[in-house]
Amino acid sequence: MQPKKSIIQIFLLMTLAACTGNNQLAGDNRTREETVTALTNAEAQATIDQWVKLWGTYDLNLLPEIFLTTDELTYFSSEKEGLIKGYAQMLPHHAGFGFVAGGKQPRINLWLEDIETRLYGQTAVVAAVWYNTGYGEPREKARAQRGPVTFVLVRDDAGRVKIAHAHFANY
Repeated sequence: MQPKKSIIQIFLLMTLAACTGNNQLAGDNRTREETVTALTNAEAQATIDQWVKLWGTYDLNLLPEIFLTTDELTYFSSEKEGLIKGYAQMLPHHAGFGFVAGGKQPRINLWLEDIETRLYGQTAVVAAVWYNTGYGEPREKARAQRGPVTFVLVRDDAGRVKIAHAHFANY
């Protein structure tokens, strides 16, 4: 196994362990896993499709539909050093890219390829390669900025599938 792959696999296993803990419900002998429906590929894909739409509209109003809106959200950007902790920190990060309430013409053309989804009960891990070119430019891989991305998806308290963690990097 290549060292880079080993590190990524260890990170994913640690992330899954953190996301799928056996939390007891207060006053109940059942675990949270027993009361929440497992995620499906279709739900995971719909959430990822919403994320791609977000980048096609630059609409800040879409963020709460896609991401956990709590302090539990974590986010590694490919453009900013350090871990962004919580929705309140992620919102201005996106505003810094030019996102606005109601959206506007995007500056970039962003898409995902090589999408791999793994389901682990109420958690999904989605790995892909992101690409972007200037808005209006053709989707040519050879000219695009690109890098790996990993999303960890969970259900929020209302049962909706949201991104709980995102990790972007550049090639």
